[in-house]
Amino acid sequence: MFFSDESLRAMYRGGRGDPAARRMSRWWTSVFRLGLLPRRWVILEVAGRRTGTIRRFPLGMADWHGQWYLVPMLGGQCNWVQNVRAAGGRVTLRRRHGVPCQLAEVPASERAPILRRYLDKVPGARPHIPVSRAAPLTEFEAISPGYPVFRVVPADRAAPRKRHWWRWILGGVVALVALALLATGLFIKLQPTLPPLALPAGTASAPVGPLGGTWIVAPRSTAGFRVRENALGFSNAVVGRTDGVTGTLVISGDRVTRAAFRIDLATVKVNGKAQPQFAKSLGTRGDPVATFTLLRPVTLGPAFAGGSVVTVTAAGRLTMHRASREVTVTLSGRRDGTALQAAGHIPVAFSRWGIQGPQGFGFLGSLANRGVAEFLLVLHR
Repeated sequence: MFFSDESLRAMYRGGRGDPAARRMSRWWTSVFRLGLLPRRWVILEVAGRRTGTIRRFPLGMADWHGQWYLVPMLGGQCNWVQNVRAAGGRVTLRRRHGVPCQLAEVPASERAPILRRYLDKVPGARPHIPVSRAAPLTEFEAISPGYPVFRVVPADRAAPRKRHWWRWILGGVVALVALALLATGLFIKLQPTLPPLALPAGTASAPVGPLGGTWIVAPRSTAGFRVRENALGFSNAVVGRTDGVTGTLVISGDRVTRAAFRIDLATVKVNGKAQPQFAKSLGTRGDPVATFTLLRPVTLGPAFAGGSVVTVTAAGRLTMHRASREVTVTLSGRRDGTALQAAGHIPVAFSRWGIQGPQGFGFLGSLANRGVAEFLLVLHR
């Protein structure tokens, strides 16, 4: 599987689909509209209860004793159920052609075997209904009040149209391609992403020792980058990290008077692995180090000496890829016992440093032309 049941449930948290779920719904609507998949896969068309405009939902039906039934995997409060009830059950079920139908709600006492059949035949509903498809009927009876079941009664029982074998083949190919593209996009969307670097959570220890003096970068310091990627309408962040950070910071009174740091770009890893494309874009073979130098003193204020978190902006010079540019960095800092902690980020437009990203393919896949350099520094006197 490309994504877990938990990820699928998260897409419908609160009973409504998030942007990824809505994109997936549009994909399946396009596939079902071809009318080439088995007849249980349909598009429900119903008037919106507030606007009156037609709303479309790709759904799977359960067959039971010669009848077809629709079941909401999200329960009775989901959008299409409320629209159906407001419309008095008048809907259209569409594949290649629309068929006007009347949906008749089944009493709760009769729903259990239909719910079990629904879970057996519609795999996408299983993460959302809190009963195993192999569970006894008593468990389905327990949840039946919260999951309406609608019997489908076609208004027109005309004989089904003939289908030709080539349509089935074409439909199968289209469905497989659509599913592959959708799965690729969801795989990108649901990949775990490291959160932005920030000060450690929790309360810091009381400050110990003087503030003034020279501070050096200590272990547990981290730097890296964050770049947005897009594929098939889905987006996520590519995040790189390295602990190859060195440097010093000088404080006099409540002001940072000098600061200079070096980052070993050759040690940056993406998802725990070296990334050849990143090394090629930055030319780390010929210029493996990025540096940041403070240009003007920064006032921390008396609250910082007492252990409070302060947020400041500072002007500096960022040098990498054989180019040096002035930048503005936003950072938060605090004292933690005998240490200083500082976290921040610097917006980076790649063109300013002559960085060439990988070739993009538009909607199919591309990286943004800008990103964020970020850091978390731990410093000791």
